[in-house]
Parts: sequence; structure tokens; C-alpha cells
Amino acid sequence: MTNPRRRALIPAAVLALGLLITGCTNTSNGADAAVVGETHITNEQLDTEYNEILAAQGKPANTADEAIVQQVLYSLVISDLLEQVAQDAGVTVTQGEIDRQRAELVTAAGGETALKDAYIKQNVAPGQIDQSIRFALLLPKVAAAVAPGAAEDEANNALRITVVAKSNAIDPVINPRYGTWSSADLQIVPDAGGLATPLPTATPTAATQ
Repeated sequence: MTNPRRRALIPAAVLALGLLITGCTNTSNGADAAVVGETHITNEQLDTEYNEILAAQGKPANTADEAIVQQVLYSLVISDLLEQVAQDAGVTVTQGEIDRQRAELVTAAGGETALKDAYIKQNVAPGQIDQSIRFALLLPKVAAAVAPGAAEDEANNALRITVVAKSNAIDPVINPRYGTWSSADLQIVPDAGGLATPLPTATPTAATQ
């Protein structure tokens, strides 16, 4: 169960978009895990982020955690979609804003170590925290841009509609080993037959961000 401190890290707009996922998948042998418009999300990128999480959680590099792989790939796809919508809306987030938000989260969590631990429990490695904060900051900004003056619920709904429209326009492609992308649901839909390729052993990459 998500405790109050961890829940505080999850903005309402994230929940509105349905960005908290569960599911199963495996890495594949192809070059790309997904293609989002002109953005290629490589399996190397997916493996790197996955191994950073394993290392942060103290798990062996050959640990096969399909749910984390799915979560990481989903995060990469939806983050890129949001970035494209933000660009269309002229919305940006500066490193200064990220730093200030992180400082506030550190205070709320009770220290940097506590903050990192909270994120690790959400399958976010320490080196990925700024990326996660950037995403969380973009959400309300883009919502406000696509629905000026709207109440929070209305703005979040408008944001979801806008992201769905962007997804429909660029039609993200997921490597079949991971499933297929549903623009209507903004979700990766696993293959009903399951995935046959096992998770390969890889050398963990330490988070350096």
C-alpha cells in the first residue's frame, strides 16, 4: 500500500492520465523498444534505466522483474509524449524549477536519503529523480496551457484529451515483444499470449545524474 509520504510525490494530473501501471514484459533483442514520432527509445536506454533501478534496490543485475521493465518503458513513452505536447503549447520547465521542487520534496520527506528511498520504492533510481520531477512539473503547466482558467479536474481532463490526440497523431510503435500501444488508454497493452524472450543478464549501470 502506498503510504502518505510516497503518495504526496504523485501529482493529481499523473493519476488523471492513468500513468501508474502494472503489467508484464521482457526486454527484446531489437534495437528499439519503442518509437514515439521521431524519438527512438532504444533497448540499451531501457536496459540502462532498468539496471539503475535494480542497483538502487540492491538487486542482482540478472534479476528478471517484468513489471519494472514495463513501467520504465511506459514512463519513457509517456514522458516523450508529454514533452511533445509541452513543446506544442510553448511550455517549459527550467533546471531551477526542478531544483526548487526537489528541495521542497527533500524537506517534506525528511531529508535527501528519505526522498531517494521513497522514489526507489516507486521504482525510480536516484539518478532518475530529476527526470521524474520534470515530468511532474510539466503536467500542471501543460494542463493550464491547454485549459486556461479551468478548474483542476477540467484541466486534467483537457490534458488527457490533448495527450491522446498527440498520441493518435504520431502513433507510437512499441516493439511487439513488449506489447502494443493504445492511444485511447495511453497504455502499453501486453501481448495476450505473453512474451517469450527472457530478460538477459546485463551489467548494472550506476546512476550518474
